[in-house]
Amino acid sequence: MRYDRGMEPGLGSILAVMAGGGFGGMARAWLCTRIRGAAGVMLVNGTGSLALGYLAARAAPDSALWLFLATGVLGAYTTVSGFALQSLQMWQGGARFRAAANVVGSVAVAVAAVALGLWAGL
Repeated sequence: MRYDRGMEPGLGSILAVMAGGGFGGMARAWLCTRIRGAAGVMLVNGTGSLALGYLAARAAPDSALWLFLATGVLGAYTTVSGFALQSLQMWQGGARFRAAANVVGSVAVAVAAVALGLWAGL
């Protein structure tokens, strides 16, 4: 399966992504206000990767469901930019080992979660 396929960009596709993005963004904000800092971002990226892996095994990438969940909900829910900013701030603040551990740990969690999601979805 390839991730880069998609539906023709019509009004239904646009609305599916917009609605999903609203839900995903709200879910990330809710979770990250309860678990702050790098741990919250890692949890968001890990659970989002798990969900994306499961969805990749179950949903057609050219469906409205894919646009709503993968592109909309999970696209807004996961946050590589937040992870990158926090890692850089740790590094610049002198916590170099912590920054490196955050980078390695976050990538490892995300890759493992996608693999687990794919396995669970098969």
